[in-house]
Amino acid sequence: MKNILRNLLRAIVVALGAVALSAGAAAPQSEISFLASQEGTALQGTFNDFVANVKFDPAHPDVGMVLVSVDVRSVNTGTPAANDLIRSADFFDANTFPQATFEASEFHVKDAGHYIAKGAFTLKGHTVMVPVAFVTTATPQGRWFDGSFTVSRTSIKVGQGEWADTSTLDDAVQIRFHILQENPRIDASDSSPTYRK
Repeated sequence: MKNILRNLLRAIVVALGAVALSAGAAAPQSEISFLASQEGTALQGTFNDFVANVKFDPAHPDVGMVLVSVDVRSVNTGTPAANDLIRSADFFDANTFPQATFEASEFHVKDAGHYIAKGAFTLKGHTVMVPVAFVTTATPQGRWFDGSFTVSRTSIKVGQGEWADTSTLDDAVQIRFHILQENPRIDASDSSPTYRK
């Protein structure tokens, strides 16, 4: 069984490579993805349904806030069978815990153009505090945020049963994001810009 699933997950990499090539000319859009590793083979996926509520101005990071909610049932690895595996109780348990969230209101300047947000990441009913490194770029579309953070999958009970062995499936999982804030504001009384995908 494990060999079958291992081959299935390795097939994801090929499928995602094809998707990446075909999407190369697409218009820029917000994206949240994850990257894991199984015995040295990269495993990637994205989410088709999420809401990002962002308020951040580099000149006033002390009044920033972010709340991101992801529908984990919308996971897309490139193959339906792999999607079903990731949604299963051993991984996201998506039927019981359909939402993953990240919430932060503490921001620090790391150096010019680089920032750290300290916040709470919740998945499968488990919450861990994580530092999130990101950069921000102003464009005619608005302000883009690009960054990532790493979480221990065993700390949030992702990858149970035969997948609990970290020598088979690495414990570290990287979460990446590319999110647009269309109308930056710094007044805490203002409504926060929201990106809905």
